[in-house]
Amino acid sequence: SLELFKKTLPSASSSFIQMSTTATGMRARALSLIRSAKSAAAKADRAGLNFLVLALSGKKALSQKGFEKVLKMCDDMVAVLKEEQVDDDNKKEY
Repeated sequence: SLELFKKTLPSASSSFIQMSTTATGMRARALSLIRSAKSAAAKADRAGLNFLVLALSGKKALSQKGFEKVLKMCDDMVAVLKEEQVDDDNKKEY
């Protein structure tokens, strides 16, 4: 049984390779995944995926904090839309 155990252990010739990824590489991989998901998505979902592709491939996305700015803009837009909805609901009362 000791020989069987020794055979299951990696030999000295096999080793692990440490790989590093860059932000550009991760962005390219994310773009390819989103584009492939876009082709399989329903028509209603494609607009959101198109927005993500635009955000990841634009000039601002090339900077280090570009995507955080896009997320902040989305959060701000949602807040404004909520305020407008409250205003619209209040106008319906009278």
